[in-house]
Amino acid sequence: MATSGIGEALDDRPGGAPSAVAPPENDFDRLRELLVGDERRALDAAQARIAELEAAQQALPRRLPEALEALNREGEPATARVAGALAEPVAQALGSAVRRNRQSLIEALFPIIGPLIRKSIAEALRNLVADLNAAIESSFTLRGLKWRIEAWRGGVPYAQVVLKHRLAYRIDHVFLIERDSGLVLQRESSPDLAPLDADAIAGMLTALGDFVGDSVGQGDGGTLESLSVGEHLVWVVQGPRANLACFMRGVPPAALRALLEQRLEDIHAQWANAPDEDLRTVRNSVAWHEQLQPMALLRDATAADEGPARRPSRWPLLAVLLAILVALAWFLARRERWDARVEALRAQLAAHPGFVLTGIEERPWRALTVHGLVDADAEPPAALLAAADLGGVVPKLAATGYVSGDDAVVARRAMRLLAPPPTVRATVERGVLRLDGVAPEAWIAAARERAPWIAGVARAEFSLAPATDAAQAARAELDALAARLPQLEVRFLDAAQPAPGADAAVAQIAEAARRAQALARTAKADVELVAVGTNDETGSDATNARVRALRAQWLAQALAAQGVAGAAPETGPQPVDPLANRRTAHLRLAVGEARP
Repeated sequence: MATSGIGEALDDRPGGAPSAVAPPENDFDRLRELLVGDERRALDAAQARIAELEAAQQALPRRLPEALEALNREGEPATARVAGALAEPVAQALGSAVRRNRQSLIEALFPIIGPLIRKSIAEALRNLVADLNAAIESSFTLRGLKWRIEAWRGGVPYAQVVLKHRLAYRIDHVFLIERDSGLVLQRESSPDLAPLDADAIAGMLTALGDFVGDSVGQGDGGTLESLSVGEHLVWVVQGPRANLACFMRGVPPAALRALLEQRLEDIHAQWANAPDEDLRTVRNSVAWHEQLQPMALLRDATAADEGPARRPSRWPLLAVLLAILVALAWFLARRERWDARVEALRAQLAAHPGFVLTGIEERPWRALTVHGLVDADAEPPAALLAAADLGGVVPKLAATGYVSGDDAVVARRAMRLLAPPPTVRATVERGVLRLDGVAPEAWIAAARERAPWIAGVARAEFSLAPATDAAQAARAELDALAARLPQLEVRFLDAAQPAPGADAAVAQIAEAARRAQALARTAKADVELVAVGTNDETGSDATNARVRALRAQWLAQALAAQGVAGAAPETGPQPVDPLANRRTAHLRLAVGEARP
């Protein structure tokens, strides 16, 4: 009836799947089954699917290694696809890890990077030291001079030229590429290197050449000559039917490009009779194989760079050598002239009475200092030094005092100490002092007593006649006082400020002045007392003249205070004074002719 009808309807639901729900026990359950039964079953299936996915997700870490192994077995396309998909996430993850855990990454990589860096630096320093050693060894060779001329002409440092020539280079790969099609006709590589993808490189060079010719060249014949690819320098030599590309490391010489051009010309000459479509013969050409071998190119380029065919002209070297010889000759001539002048000065100083030369300290054309011993009574060697022609160098004197035994010096010493009258002549020969002339008896007696004690006098001989006339004796004594008075000096510290001991000096000058006035009356002669001031070399002419006047006026006033009348300061231009260049003042006695 109704109940059985509902049950049959439930059994015949769409899809024909048997119900997994227990038969309803009452009408309410049957009604609920009719209304929401399908939704409940769909929900249960979804929950079961979710539970299955969660279980699979939890088992994924255990299944991932097996999946990667299966992926590797599938081959390169699958692995390349996975690598491309993981590249960006892995890069981002690595960057994030470096930013967060930089210290940990450094600690992990330090044992690997440290030795690599040290090894690289050591190798670079070893090569640099070898290059510098070679540069030092070649500095004074013909090659070194040639490199110096090259550095001078190019305006670059010498070390840069040395490194350019000494830095090793090598040829890694050589490609012969057909110009129109970009097809590789011949390729050669060094034995220790793996061959490159020739077709890819040929396509790259052809594309770059077309780009340069079309866009950069602008129709003016511009072509691709060289480019850098990583650590390789690529030279491209253009030809009408084929181009030659050479991959190198280091700094190749210019001779290598000339050799590559010659090789390409030879290849075109061999290719002249070959048909354009017969490329098999071109590729299998043994001659081309030998010509494009990297080692053969290195050998031929080195021979061309050092051989006589590439040797530069020797005229620059000869010009430099000539300039060096001229400079050396000029230096030697100038030094010879300097030495000759110094030797002439040395001979003059050695012959100068009262001076003993102990040495000459010289810096050619810059300074010269004379060391020696000089007697106080000898002629100063300043005039001799000033007359020495040393090319503008003013010699300096560094002398120490001593007592000389030269006859000329002993005679000057005797004249200074004995102060003879003008009627007495003193000569010294081999240490013997001879006094001739007429002198007062008092002076003769004093001279006989004092002469043997003069330094350098071995014996004294007198041929003196006593003066019988009182006036004549007084005149002789006046002349002696006139010679002795300038030796009595008053020293000054600055301007008109006398030095300590000035009062005693003024007293001696005053006593000699009073004696001169008394002798003038006996000799019936006029005398003039003149106070003279002197100065050193410092100060201007006007300042020195004012200082001399102040010192002379000070001495005249001091003598007036001592009772010496008639002493007047000197005015007007001064005569040549042997006591100049000193801060002093002295009294000069001028004796006139005797009155009848």
